[in-house]
Amino acid sequence: MENEAKRAKRGIIVAFSILVCILLIIAVIFCVYRARHTFSQEKWLSNAAERYVIVDSMLEKHPLIGTSEADVIALLGSEDGGGQSSFKLSDEYFPPESTLVYYLGVEYMDDMWLVISTDGGIVTEYCIDVT
Repeated sequence: MENEAKRAKRGIIVAFSILVCILLIIAVIFCVYRARHTFSQEKWLSNAAERYVIVDSMLEKHPLIGTSEADVIALLGSEDGGGQSSFKLSDEYFPPESTLVYYLGVEYMDDMWLVISTDGGIVTEYCIDVT
């Protein structure tokens, strides 16, 4: 009887230990995920190819609509809109003088861009688009 009680106690301790290990692994994975997907100006400026990972966090922390163009540039740095893949090539949809374009990186096979439209130096709308 005593051996069965010890065996049962050992089984409970093993099961509890496994459960605690699983919960710790889940907590670590969650923390790593949050850290990787949380916006910081340093991450934004240092790794343009990975911006698509943090753009949603940036938009939650810093609502762009109504923000001045100067504040956007102070937050996100100079725009990345030059070259052939620029949305500014189409004057009809994105007038160059009132559009800021930021490269977000490649997700799957598409280049992603944050396109910010301004009117009178104030952000009126933005979209995430692909080329």
